[in-house]
Amino acid sequence: MCNIAMLKKIRQENGLTQQQVADYLHVERSTYAYYESGYTRISIDTLIRLAHLYRVSIYTFLEEQAKAFEPRQSAGERFQNLNLDEQKLIILYRSGDAAQRGALLSFAEAAIASSTVD
Repeated sequence: MCNIAMLKKIRQENGLTQQQVADYLHVERSTYAYYESGYTRISIDTLIRLAHLYRVSIYTFLEEQAKAFEPRQSAGERFQNLNLDEQKLIILYRSGDAAQRGALLSFAEAAIASSTVD
């Protein structure tokens, strides 16, 4: 499913080390190295986080067979398909500076994490 060669290529194109990406993902460097080598299977959640890090579509990391399912909509069409709360979050995110964006992401991640804990 995952195009492991693309993991290394995109990381290097962005000038990041394995350690930097591992820190972003909150995993050990060796775990991330296993992802890049194909030794450990990477989860969809991790692929989503990597897509956010590199600001690319998750489909970037998928093998050619999986890309056949990639939606063929423009960004505007995809935005219009979101509900109003989702649109508002995107607008708020894009209107903030780097610190505000980081704070918004941290808040959202904490809110999701706290709602999934029993």
